[in-house]
Amino acid sequence: MTSLPSSERYPAAPDAQGALWRVLEDTSTQTGEAFFQALAQSLARALGTFGAWVTEYLPESRRLRSLALWLGEEWMPEYERAIDGTPCAVVLEERRLVHYADRVVDLYPEETVLRSVGAVSYMGVPLLDVDGAILGHLAVLDTRQMPPREESRSLFELFAKRAAAELQRLRAERRREAQRCPPGSAHANGQGAAGDTARAAPAQRCEIERACEIIGQSASLGRVISDLQQVAPTPTTVLLVGETGTGKELFARALHAASGRRQKPMVRVNCAAIPASLIESEFFGHERGAFTGATNKREGRFALADGGTLFLDEVGELPLELQSKLLRVLQEGEFEPVGSSRTVRVDVRIVAATNRDLFHASAEGKFREDLYYRLAVFPITLPPLRERASDIELLAQTFAGRFAARLGRRIEPLSPDLLARLRAYHWPGNVRELANVIERAVITARDGVLNLDRALPAAARDRAPERTANGAGELLTAQDLLRLERENLERALELSGGRVAGENGAARRLGVAPSTLSSRMKALGVRPAREISRRHAIS
Repeated sequence: MTSLPSSERYPAAPDAQGALWRVLEDTSTQTGEAFFQALAQSLARALGTFGAWVTEYLPESRRLRSLALWLGEEWMPEYERAIDGTPCAVVLEERRLVHYADRVVDLYPEETVLRSVGAVSYMGVPLLDVDGAILGHLAVLDTRQMPPREESRSLFELFAKRAAAELQRLRAERRREAQRCPPGSAHANGQGAAGDTARAAPAQRCEIERACEIIGQSASLGRVISDLQQVAPTPTTVLLVGETGTGKELFARALHAASGRRQKPMVRVNCAAIPASLIESEFFGHERGAFTGATNKREGRFALADGGTLFLDEVGELPLELQSKLLRVLQEGEFEPVGSSRTVRVDVRIVAATNRDLFHASAEGKFREDLYYRLAVFPITLPPLRERASDIELLAQTFAGRFAARLGRRIEPLSPDLLARLRAYHWPGNVRELANVIERAVITARDGVLNLDRALPAAARDRAPERTANGAGELLTAQDLLRLERENLERALELSGGRVAGENGAARRLGVAPSTLSSRMKALGVRPAREISRRHAIS
């Protein structure tokens, strides 16, 4: 590299004492977003850099969300991005100040943001909590070389401590606010005070992802996020359809958190877990003495959700006699509590979820057709994990980090062989099953290496992914995967004598819940347990 005179190569050294006082003056009376904006702008001017920014770290998705971003003498609006492939990743992973005085774009050629602004140098430092947890990131960049001056580094680290203290205060304020908000409100679902300004509309997708901890970058997941983004601001009834373990409740919470009803509660009803004799009382409430055991008046779920969202989980399990009453509420917005003649009007948005095919159930007379069309105004199909293969690595790494932190363990990154084994499994229990497998693998880990031999279901432990001569995994079509899953379920039922549940049942062998296995048997057309048992006995 051609050497330049120092006067052209480097900007003049900052007056450390003067710079410190200017930043302190600019930020002394500010808090929250105003503080971070004053800090970023003052820091860039004090160090003579092209830009500066303060970001908050989102560990579940390994992303940074801007609290203030000052570039080229102007503010950059709402900004969020993943840290992978950026210099910020080194700062956060190694928990230290990182300084690239020159050629930062050559070191990170895929980092389009650095290239687009013509960045030459970069300096970043982590914002740490008192217990060492990562809160965020403070950074500056310049379009010239940035010399390794000790006074600049000292100033930078001092400003980082001030930013970390303010972010700690802000998070404590969020927690206090969450305690004051009803369950299901925006704060209770992870919405931060730093983002409670007029940024809500352009950041809606980010809010949806944060609210339900959506992890993944696959195209199928992106389509779901896009659907949620479009329907969230409306009062439209939404039907979430997906297999067990695909996260229907999490997506429902995200939908509520991104809607105009987020300040009101989201109330959940598991239609499959309530005895049929009590469902009407659960929905509509009852008067004292309405039936044996009704010693007090009780508000139903519809009344509790007034102005907010009612989430009807497993709606396909509702008894037929109650479906007509639910239909009336959806049509007219009113009902009578059990044992009462008074009519109660409510304003409730319905989000329903099911793992059943309600269209075919209505054709067979097992579900009211008119109720189906009332619920399926805006249906959203949640993809099973086997259709999100590209998300398995990110999900597994996230779950491993989360469980390791909870258990106080040190876990090594997943090796290519472990990832290949995870991708080769068909995941009938979807994301929920993956989380359970990773938790077992962390608990039984040896020397920081996940123990999939113990964690994966027995049927998958010895089945390594097939490899071709060049080491690449053989591609399977969707039909191939369904065939393999069907054969695997039939084999598990044969080995279990046709039993689904119980100590020696097929569900236990496969490492899934009996309800999950029954659902997959229906979806794949696997014969009932008694037929499998009969064939097994004959053979």
